[in-house]
Amino acid sequence: MGPPVPKGDGGRGKAGLVAALVTVVAATGLAAVASRWGGGAPTAAVAAAVRPVVAPPPPTSPPVTAAPAPPPVEPSSSTTTTTAAPPPTTAAPRIAAVHPPAPPPVPLTLSAALQLAMGGVSGCLIVDDEGATVFDHESSSSFVPASTQKLLVAAAALSRLGPDFRFETKVVAARPPQDESLDEAWLVGAGDPYLATPDYAAYLATRVRTADLPLTPMAALADELVARGVRAIPGGLHPDESRYEPQRSVPSWKPSYVSAAEVGSLGALTVNEGLASWGPSQAVAPDPAVSAATALGRLLGDRGVTLPAPTAGGTAPSGAVVVATVRSAPLARIVAGMLRSSDNYVAEMLVKELDRQYGGPGLTAGGTARVIEEDGRLGVPVDGVHMADGSGLDVGNRATCRALLGALSLSRLAPFSVLDSGLAIAGHTGTLARRYIGTPAEVRLAAKTGWINGAAAMVGRIAGQPIRRFALVINGNFGWPAAQAIEDRIVALLTSGLAP
Repeated sequence: MGPPVPKGDGGRGKAGLVAALVTVVAATGLAAVASRWGGGAPTAAVAAAVRPVVAPPPPTSPPVTAAPAPPPVEPSSSTTTTTAAPPPTTAAPRIAAVHPPAPPPVPLTLSAALQLAMGGVSGCLIVDDEGATVFDHESSSSFVPASTQKLLVAAAALSRLGPDFRFETKVVAARPPQDESLDEAWLVGAGDPYLATPDYAAYLATRVRTADLPLTPMAALADELVARGVRAIPGGLHPDESRYEPQRSVPSWKPSYVSAAEVGSLGALTVNEGLASWGPSQAVAPDPAVSAATALGRLLGDRGVTLPAPTAGGTAPSGAVVVATVRSAPLARIVAGMLRSSDNYVAEMLVKELDRQYGGPGLTAGGTARVIEEDGRLGVPVDGVHMADGSGLDVGNRATCRALLGALSLSRLAPFSVLDSGLAIAGHTGTLARRYIGTPAEVRLAAKTGWINGAAAMVGRIAGQPIRRFALVINGNFGWPAAQAIEDRIVALLTSGLAP
């Protein structure tokens, strides 16, 4: 047996024991996190995201050490007796206790860390691990969702039209070509949002965000007309945009969306996403149908076909014959392009087509109502959802995190798989091409992002076992840097390896 511990050291022994226990617990917690990282230490991003919690040792009173007693006075050999003066009375010195260094922080659970991260933030967050909710903060409350509501539009369009649906743009005439000529012809629009000229396609190909959009080549129409022997259209090429009622923008939008050409002119017959010019001098086309007919006329002229400039208005005659046709990519690819690049124009055009599919005139208001109706039929919880447009630009839009996650979760079903595969990939494609590079989220995170002034959102999934899906929406008086910081903090936690 070892020597007994003196009674005066009992407090010090207890404090040391507690400190040792805390250190063991902390080390165990850190080892658990490290093991989830393949044996390495958690990254700096995780350390910054997780607020440390340490159990301090219990307070102890520092021991008091008494001054040593003075030595006894021996009598001298002299017959004279002297009395020694008593020592001065002094307070016993207090010696400060020496505490061991603070143990490393013990990481929180994921739920606790997310709760801290959402503290003081106006918004919602829901996290789902393969169907099991592991965190829920205000997921049934409505907030401005920005562009993440494109997921709601995409789900409804895939449901109503089907992933293999294609838009068909046609050139028709009263009779087939004769003697290398068409008396006159009509370019009939069907709502294809990605009909494009070669120069616009070349411009988009130079931008990371839009490099892989599934554009429909308008030049294919010109090539087919020439292949059929057409060398002249003396009566001209007329635009027909009768499929939708003309409505060039959303009435409730702020004027800058149009003046700054954030979204081009809408209509059943458009080219180059309703823009008259792009790049630094971007501008909307005042009459997108005439712009489309003019663009095709220019392509025909480049191929030696003569024709006058088009005029506005008119519809193709009943019984007209089809002279040339160009079909869009399947809807699934169009949806993927919209989600990956957050294409506002495509979202607005899909809303119009949904209204038309239900028998409406192709208006935004009718289409957004159909989106909510179709999503509800699919089982998406649409309580609290209100849509003023398709793109998410309107500040009057409202959605819940639960509804957004519900739309994303449809991706488990085959017809809706593009709701996952079409998302931007962190560090590689679309709106996330330049974000999360070199972090645990790179490649693993795929998401639909959203941002307008005062509203930021991200809805996506994180690859792993299990697959993690989440929906985050935050609203408030903040700029993009502050919004990005909140998103980055949440993503760091979701990819940290913390146990739920």
